[in-house]
Amino acid sequence: MRWHGDRHGEAVAVRPLTLAWVRRHLEAGERIVGAVALQGGATADMRRLAIGTRDGGTRHLVLRSFVGPTRQGPADGLLHREADALSTLACTGVPAPRLVAVDPTAAYCEYPSLLMTHLSGRTVVDDEGLETRLPLLARQLVAVHAVRSADRPRAYVALTTADTV
Repeated sequence: MRWHGDRHGEAVAVRPLTLAWVRRHLEAGERIVGAVALQGGATADMRRLAIGTRDGGTRHLVLRSFVGPTRQGPADGLLHREADALSTLACTGVPAPRLVAVDPTAAYCEYPSLLMTHLSGRTVVDDEGLETRLPLLARQLVAVHAVRSADRPRAYVALTTADTV
């Protein structure tokens, strides 16, 4: 198994400290039974973890880890904001993952990481079924914009420039 550069759906390993950290956030009697790379993750490695439950079932969590050296610096702020956004959305009707744990400074993991629940579904980037999806997406957009947070998001900050791309 490889650590980096994995293809979507390929079995992958999770680093030992991160594995121990994830285990501390599982329910009693649960265990990690597998991990696969997720598609995307332009700024971080994304892993879907299969969790064996006490009753013999399986649930999934998503582990987001900032492994690249250029991403570890801004990871603290990025992961805090992501954790805050997930916590805010947990109290709404907007379908969003639930925050399980966050280690934005890699105090417990090899790399800054966030652990969240997995939303089932698939990524669709073509026009197939667009007529059906458009009204659903519009309703979700209205629901997202109806969310009122106690804190305003920070002003936009570019993490790169045209010269560094």
